[in-house]
Amino acid sequence: MRLNDLLGHRVHDSAGEDIGGVADVRLVQDGPLLSSNQSALRVDGLIVVEHKSTRLFGYERHVGPALLRWLVHRRLGAVWYLPWEDVERITDHVVQTRSGREDLRPLEELARY
Repeated sequence: MRLNDLLGHRVHDSAGEDIGGVADVRLVQDGPLLSSNQSALRVDGLIVVEHKSTRLFGYERHVGPALLRWLVHRRLGAVWYLPWEDVERITDHVVQTRSGREDLRPLEELARY
């Protein structure tokens, strides 16, 4: 599966309830050293938006002009971070998690690195 194939998948919690859609994939560069002398990338987690699975532009993290942030949050609803280890399985257009909606952290609480 390609990472791009995950975008737009619906995310269901452990009870089977729809949480939202995958809007982005978070990668961390801490894998094994490659021949290019750079570390490989690994999937750290998924960014899930409540209303629509759409492209993110950074304003979902409470940065930028207040009016633009308000418009983005009205369109997206809640934005959560789903750690990759909480993904139970991926099927056609559905990502099943081991956790519930209440266990997900809001994206703005996630440290940048």
